[in-house]
Amino acid sequence: MDKNILKLSAKIPVMLLGAPGIGKSAVVTQFAEEFGADLVDIRLSAETPSSFEGKDYISPQTGDLQKARAWWLQRIDRNRAEDTPTVLFFDEYTNAPDALQQLAYAPFNERKLHGVSFDYTLKSGQPGLYVFGAGNRVEDETGAREMVYASKTRVFTVDFPVSSKDWLLWAEENNVHPKIRAFILANPDALLEKPSTGTACPREWVNLSYALDAGIPYADAAHGTIRGAHEAKFCAFFKDSALCPTIEDIVTGQATPQSEVHLSAFTATLAAALKEDERAIEHFPPVYRWIAEQSAECEIIFAKYAIEFLNTRLIASPECMAVLKSAASKIGMHVK
Repeated sequence: MDKNILKLSAKIPVMLLGAPGIGKSAVVTQFAEEFGADLVDIRLSAETPSSFEGKDYISPQTGDLQKARAWWLQRIDRNRAEDTPTVLFFDEYTNAPDALQQLAYAPFNERKLHGVSFDYTLKSGQPGLYVFGAGNRVEDETGAREMVYASKTRVFTVDFPVSSKDWLLWAEENNVHPKIRAFILANPDALLEKPSTGTACPREWVNLSYALDAGIPYADAAHGTIRGAHEAKFCAFFKDSALCPTIEDIVTGQATPQSEVHLSAFTATLAAALKEDERAIEHFPPVYRWIAEQSAECEIIFAKYAIEFLNTRLIASPECMAVLKSAASKIGMHVK
């Protein structure tokens, strides 16, 4: 995401809107880490009015009834005193009850509580307070509410899309299980959560990766995390991909012909393996030819994956380009 948009949060609130589990909170967390800021995370849907009105307590000195300063304001007070920046993050904003959204209106939009500003500047002259919000959209079917018009006019809204390509890059960097990455490559719609259809969100695929890495059998791991529409499909994919020959088997001629039922899993699994193979350009031609021998349909699919994953590396190899010309003509793609 454009860092200049994130920096706007020093002046106006930046609201990230999108489906559950797609990394909105992670973006804010990373921003705070890069700035060396204290992340003050207010999970608005789980807060109570006392978070903004203050809790009543009896003063031990006078015995009088007093109100304690809100916990998040105490954190901001401490950060101001220590000359540390604060990232104030109102998460699950649109999923909070209307009453809580009304109480959060001034702190979120105006950086004030009960008419008193809590904004501040660091001794260096740089902003001390950055304000973010995050929430789901009404169409995400999570019970989210539309932001009130007055809030919409005071925030910079970022529509946070689900991109399988971006997620796969992130998943590779964060060691998400390779078979999950291969499955998402072949089924990008599996990242689009819709409670009405029972599909899983990106966070649930990451949880599945943790479960698989912990040694939990794939069927149990899938049932405990993703469930719904893609559970059976992933389990079939996982089972079939386990039968997939390795790149070494193919290159050395030890791979045996397979039934077409396995090939959708093989195509994505081998494409993902080639992406991480240090000798991908050398190994691509024999892997491609093996796939083509199994199924003309999978030859085309594999070519698309390979072009997406290995584009610049393939172009640099005359042998790889020669291999690709056949498939390119079949899918209407021109290869020079």
